[in-house]
Amino acid sequence: MHKALTISQVLKRIIPIPFELSTQVILFNPDHFMADPNPNPEGPPQGKTVSIGTWNMDHWKRTVQQRRDAWVYLDSKAGADIMLLQESGVPTGLPRTRYVHRELAGSRPWGSAVVAFSDAEDLELEEIDAVRSRYSSRRFSMLGSNPGTVIVARVDFPGIGPITCISVYGAINVYAQTTMFRIVADLIPLFDSSDGKRVVLGGDFNVTDAIRGDATVLPRWRAILNAVESLGLVNLAKVASNRPPSIPGCLCAEEECFHLHTYTWGGNQGTQLDWLYATPDLANHCTRIRLDHEVFGKLSDHAPIVADFNVVPDERPRIVDPDSFVEVLAARSGPECARIAEELINWALRKHETLRRGERRFATYDRFDISSRVRNPQMWFQLDLDYPDDVQWTFSLTTDGNVCVQFQFMKSPFDRFEARKRIWNEINQIPGVDLDQRLRGRPTIPIRCLASTETCKRFERVFSDMIDETLRERLNLT
Repeated sequence: MHKALTISQVLKRIIPIPFELSTQVILFNPDHFMADPNPNPEGPPQGKTVSIGTWNMDHWKRTVQQRRDAWVYLDSKAGADIMLLQESGVPTGLPRTRYVHRELAGSRPWGSAVVAFSDAEDLELEEIDAVRSRYSSRRFSMLGSNPGTVIVARVDFPGIGPITCISVYGAINVYAQTTMFRIVADLIPLFDSSDGKRVVLGGDFNVTDAIRGDATVLPRWRAILNAVESLGLVNLAKVASNRPPSIPGCLCAEEECFHLHTYTWGGNQGTQLDWLYATPDLANHCTRIRLDHEVFGKLSDHAPIVADFNVVPDERPRIVDPDSFVEVLAARSGPECARIAEELINWALRKHETLRRGERRFATYDRFDISSRVRNPQMWFQLDLDYPDDVQWTFSLTTDGNVCVQFQFMKSPFDRFEARKRIWNEINQIPGVDLDQRLRGRPTIPIRCLASTETCKRFERVFSDMIDETLRERLNLT
C-alpha cells in the first residue's frame, strides 16, 4: 500500500513559494496551548491517544498566503488527528480519502469540513450522508436543512474503532439561532443510530452564553446550547482533567465559569463562539483541552480548540443495520446462515409493505432493532403497533447462527399459553425443526434448519399469520 500524502507534502507540491517560508510564520511553542504538558498525574487510563479539534479558519477574510499558512499550521503545529473546520476551503491536491468538505449551499464559496491529519495509513474517513434510526428502516439525510453548515463523517481509527465526527457552523442567515436549531433537529436520528454511540461534535455556533443577561437573546442562546446537550453530548470544557483558564472577567458572571476565549474582535476582551462536545464514553476519557491564541490576527479571528482523549479500543463488531448484521453473521456462522437471514429480512420488508398498503398501515415491521453492544449481537423482528408503547415480539436472529422465538415477551393475543403452544406446534411441524417447548422463555433453533425454500417459507407463514391475528385483535379493540 502506498502511503497517503500528508497535507504538508501536498502543499510542497502545489504552493509555488519556498515551503520553509510558510512553516516559519508561526513558531511552535507548547505554552501557546495554555495547558499542563503532563495532565492526569495518576496516569492515563488504558487506551490510545486520539486528538480531535475544531477551528473556524476565517477563509473569506484571509489572504491567499494566510490560507496556505493556516493549512501548514494545521498539519504541523496544531497536533490534532482530526479537525472539524468551518469557513474553510480545501487545498487543491489534498487526497480525497482524507477529508469531507461541502460549501455552504448557494451562498458562499467556502464551507465546513472534517479533515484527517493523522499519519496512520489505515485510518479510514468517510462521509455519513444518511443514517437509519432505531425507530424505523427509513434513512434520514445528514446533509442538513442547509447543506454545508454540518458535515458528518465516520473516522475508523486503527486499533480503536469508529468515531463519528461532526463539524457544525451556525451560519448567520439573519439568525444563527434558526440555523442551529435546525442543525440539532437534523442530527437527532444520528444519535438514535449506531453511529451515535461515540461522537465528537464541534464548531463555530455563532452562539454564546458568555454574555450579560439579555431578556431576548440570552434565553434563546442557552436553549440552543441545552438542545445540543440534549442529543446526549457533554461540553468537554466541563469535564477535561486539564484545560485552559476561563475567560478573565467573563461576562457570564457565573461562580464556576467554563467559558473559553475562542473568538476576538477589535479591542473586545473576547468571548466563546466555538464549542467542543462528545458523548459520555468519550468525554469521560478526555484528558486535556488545548487552546491556541497565537493564531489571532495572523491566521484567523478564532482560536482552535483541540481535545485529547485516551480511547479504549472498541473490539466489538460494528453493526449499524441489517446489512452489517448479515456481514457479521456470515463471518461467524457461515454464508449459508447469512443467505437465510437475508431471505427472512426480505420477507419482513414484503410483509411491511403489505401492511402499509392495507387498512393496517398503523403497523410497521421494518425496524430490525439491533443490540450490538453485546458479545453475541442480536437482531429483532418486531411488529411495531405504537412504538415504543405497543410492540408485538416475534423472533430474532443472533450472530452465532440461531433463531430465537420470543415467547417470553409475546403480547395479546399470544400472551396466553394456548396461543403460544399453537405457534410452537406449527414451528415444530416444519421438517428438521425441533424447538423446545419453553413457552415462557426464548427457545432457539439453528438458522440452518430453514435452509430449504420450503422450510423457510413455512417458518415465515407462521409469523405472518401471527402478525395478522395480532392486528385483527387490535382492530377489533379500536
